[in-house]
Amino acid sequence: MWIENQYAITALDGAVAVGGAVTVAQLLEDPLLWQEARPVAEAVRRDVEAGLLSPDQTAEALLRQDVCCPSREQGAPCLLAGERACPSLEKPCPTGSVMGGKRLEPPACQAACPAGVDLAGILQLLREGSLLEAQRTLMKYLPMARTVCLACGRCVGACVKNQPVGLANLMDWLGDTIDSHPEIFFIPPSGDSRKWVALPSPTLAALSAAYYLRRMGNHVVVLNDGPAEETLASFGERALPLAGRLARYKENLAAMGVLFSPGSLEAWTGEPFHQVLDLESAPAKGWDQLVPAIAWGVEEARKLNLSYGLKSFLEPGGDFCTFQREGLSRPPVGEIRDEAQALAEAGRCLNCACYGASGGCASAALLMLETVIRTDRRTLRAQDYFAQLQPWRQFQPGEALEALEIPMCGDFRAGCLSQGELCLCYAFLVEEGKITILRLVAGGAAPVPVRLSAGERALQGRPLLELEPGQAARQVMEAIEPSLCLPQGGEKKLQALEGLLGQCITAVQSV
Repeated sequence: MWIENQYAITALDGAVAVGGAVTVAQLLEDPLLWQEARPVAEAVRRDVEAGLLSPDQTAEALLRQDVCCPSREQGAPCLLAGERACPSLEKPCPTGSVMGGKRLEPPACQAACPAGVDLAGILQLLREGSLLEAQRTLMKYLPMARTVCLACGRCVGACVKNQPVGLANLMDWLGDTIDSHPEIFFIPPSGDSRKWVALPSPTLAALSAAYYLRRMGNHVVVLNDGPAEETLASFGERALPLAGRLARYKENLAAMGVLFSPGSLEAWTGEPFHQVLDLESAPAKGWDQLVPAIAWGVEEARKLNLSYGLKSFLEPGGDFCTFQREGLSRPPVGEIRDEAQALAEAGRCLNCACYGASGGCASAALLMLETVIRTDRRTLRAQDYFAQLQPWRQFQPGEALEALEIPMCGDFRAGCLSQGELCLCYAFLVEEGKITILRLVAGGAAPVPVRLSAGERALQGRPLLELEPGQAARQVMEAIEPSLCLPQGGEKKLQALEGLLGQCITAVQSV
């Protein structure tokens, strides 16, 4: 869409197009915006009244609303200032996030892990009680965690806490729960790619690749097989005590159908190989190459699987985390023997995340209406743009806003409500008396605006006029409870959010 007049607000193809040079004052006064995209007009007015926007700013200011945090506003060092911790977590912060923290970049532990394991995501799954998903996530990155995690320990050295989270102990315990159940984690694949792959020697890289290649349905043969001690010899004497664990891993590979042969490639008399994947130890040897060798095998397996048209086995982890706040002051658990101890240690993690609250109503309104953001170089969706902390960092040097394309509300009953730093943007489509479609987006409840999808499901399909506003609001709050992560004093913010939900139902019923 080309905006001829950057200073105009126009109607185009079911949307209100706001030129990049339009001022906040124009937004407040424009009848088209108030008629067709009322939640945005109301949100801008509320932000001006709160002093978060000024009339002479342009529309781009709606895209630059920052995180609000009392610690940051008092000059305390924080994640957004380049530090790796959030001071608001260790003292009462009733104005902070009540729905967890958002990471600005990969956490320090993940950056230090030679295998790039999504450690924070795994700890989040443990805190949610999803042990099986935590195990599966670890397997996406590191199939032999029990062999190497405790020996490596680089993640622990990178932790920002004065008493670091025992990540190596956690991953070692989790790896043990995996190795102890080959019937769950090392089962033969259900499909058959009909590809035969030879691994000429049982290096760590090859043994890592073997798991992922077999998992995708390939037939895998490890040749020149020998004792685990021989595989570990190139990494030095420190690696030799890991031989027993590596041998157990090889037994699990055999259980899923990986074949081990003491013979050479030339001596092989079985099915012809489609590929010989030579993963001899990298030129650099020694203890420091232990985990990098595994990561190399994982990557080479990924490339080969994709060349066969098989899906990648790596999936990105989440970056919006909650945790047990009471665990922040706990000392390290030490050796982990059971799930309760693992959960207690996972609760000590800060996630290297910001726990402030998104500032302003405008960003929540633009997200709720699924606005399209057009610059002079590309097009961005509001859902992607506002999912990031300080989202304007996505703009390239010299890139400028050309227009905001805000979908018209049409038959939706929509608006924006606020109380203090909290806001609620809503849109309900009511057909034959029933709520058929609805959107609820909260601002000020988390470091970014958040769509209350679980709460929407609690109301969808119900007769609108039969809802009692207070009771419906409580039902929405009950539905989003798993997403909550309260700071000390955060109960008042939840009460305010419930009050806004009740006002929202009343407003929609009165239309």
